[in-house]
Amino acid sequence: MNAPGIRVRFAPSPTGHLHIGGARTALFNWLYARKTGGAFVLRIEDTDAERSTRASYEAILDAMRWLGLDWDEGPGKDGAYGPYLQSARSVMYTAEAGRLLESGRAYRCFCSPEELDELRREQREQDRAPKYDGRCLRLPADEVERRVARGIPYVLRFRMDPGTTRFFDVVRGKFQFNNDDLDDFVIRKSDGNPTYNFACVVDDARMKITHVIRGDDHLSNTPRQVQLYGALGYRVPKFVHLPMILGSDRARLSKRHGATSVQDYRRMGYDPDALLNYLALLGWSLDGKTEVFTRAALVKKFSLKRVSKNPAAFDEDKLRYINAEHFKRLDPFERVHRVYNKLVEEGIVPPDFEPEEFTVPGNNAGNVESGEEENGRSVIPRVGFIVNVLGNRLTGVADVPKMMRYFFKDDYERDPEAEKKYLCAPEVPGRLERLADALESLCSFGHDDIEGAVRSLADELGIKAGDLIHPCRVTLTGRSVSPDLFAVIQLIGRARSVSRLRERAAALVA
Repeated sequence: MNAPGIRVRFAPSPTGHLHIGGARTALFNWLYARKTGGAFVLRIEDTDAERSTRASYEAILDAMRWLGLDWDEGPGKDGAYGPYLQSARSVMYTAEAGRLLESGRAYRCFCSPEELDELRREQREQDRAPKYDGRCLRLPADEVERRVARGIPYVLRFRMDPGTTRFFDVVRGKFQFNNDDLDDFVIRKSDGNPTYNFACVVDDARMKITHVIRGDDHLSNTPRQVQLYGALGYRVPKFVHLPMILGSDRARLSKRHGATSVQDYRRMGYDPDALLNYLALLGWSLDGKTEVFTRAALVKKFSLKRVSKNPAAFDEDKLRYINAEHFKRLDPFERVHRVYNKLVEEGIVPPDFEPEEFTVPGNNAGNVESGEEENGRSVIPRVGFIVNVLGNRLTGVADVPKMMRYFFKDDYERDPEAEKKYLCAPEVPGRLERLADALESLCSFGHDDIEGAVRSLADELGIKAGDLIHPCRVTLTGRSVSPDLFAVIQLIGRARSVSRLRERAAALVA
């Protein structure tokens, strides 16, 4: 499908980081634009001067770039309908508010905050829904002029039409609101700044937005906005209200549920494509079964017809599963590259980690294909070999610090339960010392050489190989479970393995 006339927008407020709900909204807009050949507009709604910050603005743009949600018009990408910061569009809002004032669809309201509070209190006491009663609409024209001349602060209110407001939502169908339930709302504040409902209608109309795709928390704003479109003489766009995202307790997702910003998940090591994949599943489904999608597949398969009306529950376990699937399907070189960058980022290896330090000494490189040999030495990159040995245990770069530190550092995490189970027997120190001697005396330090030394020592001691392997594993890795121990020993290296075995043996008898 190709519909170049389609224009959608994502319009965040720079009052904090880009949260998961906002990222999901941005994604659905982006997918629809890319699927239809339309335009994706990024507009920054920064008219809340007190709460908007430059830092939040930059953080939102950074999160969008990291997610790969490129925009066709917006900050840094001028288009025919800019500027794309609301703070730079005040002339337009003033002009449109003036049109409404002149036509009688807007009027000045001089009510103080105290008066409005008293009005709402009285209405509640009378079991009536709090709403503005239109008292300033009934002021004589000359009284309005006198108050303006005296400098009495005022806001502009939009005069709602009587009757009903109808609109169609692509996801939810037909809606009808009784206008008597909607008060004459403020469109311009006393400081001259526009309110959300007014500014977004002016912007969407002037930017030729054809589809307004947003969260269902904006559903109650829609009848007011439909009225504004009509009063200003603009075509009403199609509305798509996305289902809310719930936390584990079935309440709307918020900070109390833990990490909720894109930056949080970036710091946790999630892949941007995996995060987008998961966000797409929060309110959209292809067939109820398929869960893992590439970015290109999402664009190809996406349809507004498949967006659900029902709330979506955020499931951290499902996100981890999706992330692991994406990591597993990466090109092997890209996977190793990401792991290496994480090792550097965490300080596990230095930024100037020399390439030759990646070389795996010895022979028998397990099931890793080296491609070449140099004087009997495997030239497989060491980090690549470790990634291969870890296999599906490594579900993403977030696992790197915990699962790979013991290959490079001696200050790795140790499991007390594993140590209690395998290192407390009185015969363990002597066995660790004997194993250190056996490894140190090997002429070649390949996988098969190491395995042979361990099993031969077990036979010599008259014990099962496991009685030697388990204490060795806990000593070298800090845990009771690891990949193939003989490959682990090879990758930790002869000197470090022997040193750890001797130090632990000495500590156990001290």
